[in-house]
Amino acid sequence: MANNNYLFQESQAVMPKKIIIAIVVLLVIVMGLFAYIYISQEFLGKPVGENSIESHWALVIFVVTAILTYYVSRLKILTRVDDKNLTMSLGVIGKRQFALDSIQSVKDYEGNPAADFLGYGYRIAIKQTGYIGRGEQAITLKIQNHKRELVITTDNPEELKKALENSSQG
Repeated sequence: MANNNYLFQESQAVMPKKIIIAIVVLLVIVMGLFAYIYISQEFLGKPVGENSIESHWALVIFVVTAILTYYVSRLKILTRVDDKNLTMSLGVIGKRQFALDSIQSVKDYEGNPAADFLGYGYRIAIKQTGYIGRGEQAITLKIQNHKRELVITTDNPEELKKALENSSQG
C-alpha cells in the first residue's frame, strides 16, 4: 500500500502581514516597558512610579509577552492529508483530526472567509467552523456527525480537493 502523505503549509501567515507586524511591534513595546520596570526596580533600586507593580510581576508579564510575541510572529495554518486523516492546526494549538471516510462532501467556499468569520485563526460561526487565513479562497467540508461544516482557507483549493479525493480512494 502506497503512503500518500500530502502536506499543505500555507505560504502566507494566518493574518495579513501588516497586522502581524503591528501586533508584534505592540507586544515588543509592552515587553520593553515591563523589562524596564523589572530592571529599574531589581537592579537599579529605583521604583517606577508611586504605585508601580512588584518586580516579579513585571518579570512574569515580560516572559508571557515574549512567548506571545514569538507565537504570533510564527502563526500559520497547517493542513495535512494522509491515507486516513485530514489534520488541521494553527501551529501548536487548535489541532483537529478528521477521518477521510467521514467527509461527506467537498465544495468551493463562496464569499470572503475572513470577512464572513470576522477575523483570522480558528473561528466558530453559527453553522460553520473555520481555519481562516488571509487567503481569499477556501473549501467547505461536510463531515459526518458534525453539526457545523468545516471551512479551510488555502492558496490552492483545487490541489487540496484533489489530495482529499486521492487519499480517500487510495
